[in-house]
Amino acid sequence: MIEKDLGFVLKRHNFRETSLILTLYTARFGKISGICKGFYSGKKEFSAHLDTFSLNEFVFYPKRNEIWLISHADLVSDFFFLRKDLSKMRVAAFLFNVVEKAMPLWDANYQIFNLINYCLNLLSKEKEMKVLYLFLIKFLTLSGFKPELDRCICCENSLQQESLFSISRGGFVCRRCSHRVKDIQVISQQASRSLAYIQKTDFPLVLRLNPTVACQEDIFYILREFMSYHFDFSNAAYSSIFKIPQAALK
Repeated sequence: MIEKDLGFVLKRHNFRETSLILTLYTARFGKISGICKGFYSGKKEFSAHLDTFSLNEFVFYPKRNEIWLISHADLVSDFFFLRKDLSKMRVAAFLFNVVEKAMPLWDANYQIFNLINYCLNLLSKEKEMKVLYLFLIKFLTLSGFKPELDRCICCENSLQQESLFSISRGGFVCRRCSHRVKDIQVISQQASRSLAYIQKTDFPLVLRLNPTVACQEDIFYILREFMSYHFDFSNAAYSSIFKIPQAALK
């Protein structure tokens, strides 16, 4: 059966001399891998350059094996502004790397597709570090890795402005249960409130949040430790994106 869908190019590599293998995140099928046979032989079916970050409309043949045949691609947006700003492109590459590594094949999630699209467009007008932490908190929430920010992860009682976070357990801990968890991290109450607000609040309303530099540093600390613990990344390479000059947070 032939299918048509919008998809972002997460990753690409050459195959033999004439073909291209892509990893895409699509609107209706989630993450897929596909091959564009004869891409470098000038086939008119591939009018787009299929660069990383680009959004394209693809025609492909879903199969039982991992690599599907892509027969046609038309460019929708190449987000060219990213190539003019190294820091924004670095953040976009990091977001795509997270999606590519965290999402399994064929696990459709239209909300994540929309999140990618929204945040790439957001990079053109917002500070890249703000887009980074908004994306990561929303992505964790939508992809099934949601941190518990409303209830104690031990006793499940509701929390009021708690500041004790467990990286390994993935959520806040109340003071009565803190002795039961070994890896407690203390963050500011402004950071804990900001994390909960971002998790619950939709775009564009969430953009009104304007945390202090110290609060953002706490947010990035929790995100770095949480994602390094729960995802299979090289810690040094993965955490480098979080080494943020204070000027980038103001």
